[in-house]
Amino acid sequence: MTLFDEVKKGYYETLGIAKTAGGAEIKKAYFSMVRKYQPDRFPEEFKEIRTAYEILTDPKKRAEYDAIGKLPPSVASFFHEALWFEHIGRHGKAAEYYQMILKSHPELDNVREQYARSLSADDKTGKAVEVWEELCSRHPKNPEYARQLGQSYLDRSWSKKALSEANRAIDLDRSSIENWLLLIACTIEQERNKPALFDHLHTISLKALKAVSAVKTDEWKKIPLHVHALVTTGIEKIATARDHLREISRLTREGGRAGRDEGGQAFREILVLLPASGLAGLYPDLRELAGLLPDMHDKKTLRKFDDVRLSFEIEGLAEKGFHEIFQDLFRLLISEFEDEEDELEIIAIEYNIIDNRDLYYPQLRRLREEFPDIYALHGSFFNEALRTRDPDKMLYRRAKKYDKLKRDISVEYPEDEPEQPVRRAEPKVGRNDPCPCGSGKKYKHCHGRPVTN
Repeated sequence: MTLFDEVKKGYYETLGIAKTAGGAEIKKAYFSMVRKYQPDRFPEEFKEIRTAYEILTDPKKRAEYDAIGKLPPSVASFFHEALWFEHIGRHGKAAEYYQMILKSHPELDNVREQYARSLSADDKTGKAVEVWEELCSRHPKNPEYARQLGQSYLDRSWSKKALSEANRAIDLDRSSIENWLLLIACTIEQERNKPALFDHLHTISLKALKAVSAVKTDEWKKIPLHVHALVTTGIEKIATARDHLREISRLTREGGRAGRDEGGQAFREILVLLPASGLAGLYPDLRELAGLLPDMHDKKTLRKFDDVRLSFEIEGLAEKGFHEIFQDLFRLLISEFEDEEDELEIIAIEYNIIDNRDLYYPQLRRLREEFPDIYALHGSFFNEALRTRDPDKMLYRRAKKYDKLKRDISVEYPEDEPEQPVRRAEPKVGRNDPCPCGSGKKYKHCHGRPVTN
């Protein structure tokens, strides 16, 4: 049986129920099919089962779907063709079939809805706006249509209209996670350059989490709301931010494949946004989240993550009262340098630290206590510097090493290329040889004759 045959079966056949099945029977059949086709192992089959369940449990959508079954075979065939093209990602072709159905049956709003979704997926945002606007005018109390219209406005960069429609969608359904995420996206677009943006986003995120707290199905969808709440939490409330991060880890762990996918996206967003939030202290907790993600298990990835964490902590050293010379040193140490110029600079910084030990050694001891991971990046030198009884000997060794490395660099990379000897392009002509001009005379009596005034 081909995939096209599976699509042609229809939603009742997908769930294995009769067309007269009631709500309880549909629900029972759905959970029975989900146990058989788990989303982690059968993502495509689960998608079909879920779609069938959502259509048949919505009275209006089910009535419209049943109406399609009563259409002439040629029209019903168009609908199944459209579903097939949707399934394989050819959304533009699916939109053509939906449009053909609507020309003869404009009353089928479920087809109109699919038509609008196909247009949006095919980046036909202008036409999609028109179709969603028509659906909203027909069904002003439908929160899904309001949200889709708001998203279409946002796709067109009409942020003011999008924000208005997002608020309308929330008024119609405050428990919809998707409605709140749209409001956050519209707020970011509308208030991008305003100084109070973070505070506003934090307020919206907390309202959203409170409004959707009763939602128990697909809880992993709450992860983006926790991400926004986390990165907009001030540094003075780091404990609250840590609670959001732990909740993200829980939802990732319990959300199956979809939860891991959403958790991975959250991890990448937090990694980028955390430095601006000033919440670098959350990196140990963020590493715990990384351990839940399949693509973060290998040591190379985790080591890279630790390097990123250290780089952000290093950038914050100046704000902690440390001299800039330490930032310069650690930047060189965590960069993957390959040339001797960087090594020269490291030696020069080491010399400077030892030579000005009254200024730098107290900060070294503080660095060892407060930032042991950063201290360990150059721990062997720091320990030697703090313990030595002969700093002058350390200075001498570094000065000698610096001079030797500098000489090696100057030999390997000379500043000026030596002049190459000029070589004659033609063979040399002796004075007694025939003149090359062909006169028959000796060269010394012809063109080789000295010029006299």
